[in-house]
Amino acid sequence: MERKRERILWVTAVAFLGLTLATVLLAPVARAQGANRKSNQDYLRDLETALYILQNNYVDEIDSEELFRGAMEGLFTSLNDPYSLYLDDKFLEQLTDTTEGKYGGVGLYISKDRYDPEKPFGRLPYVKVVSPIENTPGWRAGLNAGDYIYAINGESAEGFSTQDVSNRLRGTPGSSVTITILRDSSFTFDVTLKRAEVEIPTVKSTVIANRIGYLRIIEFTPYSAPRVKESLQEFNAMGLKKLIIDVRSNPGGLLDSVVDVADLFFSGGVVVNTQYRHQRQNQVHRARPGKLVPSDVKIVVLIDKGSASASEILTGALKDRGRATIIGETTYGKGSIQQILPLNDAAIKLTTGRYYTPDGTSIDKTGIGPDIQVTEPELTEEQADAYATLLQENRISAFVDDYPKPKKSQVDKFIRQLKNEKVYPGERILRLMVKRESERRLNSPPVVDLEYDSVLLKAIDYLNKGG
Repeated sequence: MERKRERILWVTAVAFLGLTLATVLLAPVARAQGANRKSNQDYLRDLETALYILQNNYVDEIDSEELFRGAMEGLFTSLNDPYSLYLDDKFLEQLTDTTEGKYGGVGLYISKDRYDPEKPFGRLPYVKVVSPIENTPGWRAGLNAGDYIYAINGESAEGFSTQDVSNRLRGTPGSSVTITILRDSSFTFDVTLKRAEVEIPTVKSTVIANRIGYLRIIEFTPYSAPRVKESLQEFNAMGLKKLIIDVRSNPGGLLDSVVDVADLFFSGGVVVNTQYRHQRQNQVHRARPGKLVPSDVKIVVLIDKGSASASEILTGALKDRGRATIIGETTYGKGSIQQILPLNDAAIKLTTGRYYTPDGTSIDKTGIGPDIQVTEPELTEEQADAYATLLQENRISAFVDDYPKPKKSQVDKFIRQLKNEKVYPGERILRLMVKRESERRLNSPPVVDLEYDSVLLKAIDYLNKGG
């Protein structure tokens, strides 16, 4: 009797899954010509039969929940879309924590690697760091956009989903986790991070040389537009006519937030178009009449490969409408829109649309290219090996442990020592590594780096020469 009851429950669950998938994912389509073409209902019946056969005939007993999760993950993997996924109740709770602005973890935005024909098997089988969140354990440890999570606490992360990685990285503030990082697809190193309560920052600003306003938008949250407005009002009160907007390593955020920020720079006109499968859902987001930033203010936007989603919307609007010069390197290329669709105690995060810049350009999977490209010079093979050794052996961290505020003479001595040991990626790289390691440990690190930030220095030079 009990076995019969389990069978009924299982068939009911599978039938519900089939009905949900049919409702949410599969739009009704007419049967194509040819007798061999299966309908959606045929596939759903085959899926139900296959699940029943597995449950009742596989050599080992199978946990129904694990089988269900595997089926769901397989469905979304087949979409080849890193942003569409099944969210179980635990992951959905974490997502809510992030939306509210606080959670316990290491402070990394992550995503599955997208398909790339130049990579083995089309993609690396690891979750990728989109960007670290500023002033978090991941940021202080020097993790970069483009790093891969290679292992967690000694467990290989090959094939892990973003949910798998997130479950392992989050935890009680004060507890530790060791991550093995794969950088530049060529070398690995371990980083032990102490989890903390992560707060999502929004905006930082300062004035450079008393004549250039600098505005860094870290993420687009409900608080971003008011903070940006406050900074711009201060710049206006000072009579500044040059502005740098920095959205490097900005992973995006809320669509409404970035539209509200863009509204401060335009009086009317298109900010972004959003297009969906069903045309009746399409929207054109426009700026309201009136603007805060005068037309005679020269603007530069700084971008990098960690600039994604909402930060690309702002960049695209300012670029397409001729309002700013873009400096840096090509952005991440996330031009899609996701919605959370409920599924009992869980949910489905699904790509339902794409956005287009005012000129009608889709940047999905391609990104926005800069007007002026500035990238760090590539390391030679010998320099890359030395750089990897420094990270693997935590040499920079150990030096700053001994000298929290190192003097120039101490740094000079350290560099000479490394050069004698033939662990030498170059003087500039070493000085930059020491400087950034020192600043990451400060409660209030400097807003800008006027010594080594080549993209920022290029922007300042460009504005000072009249643009």
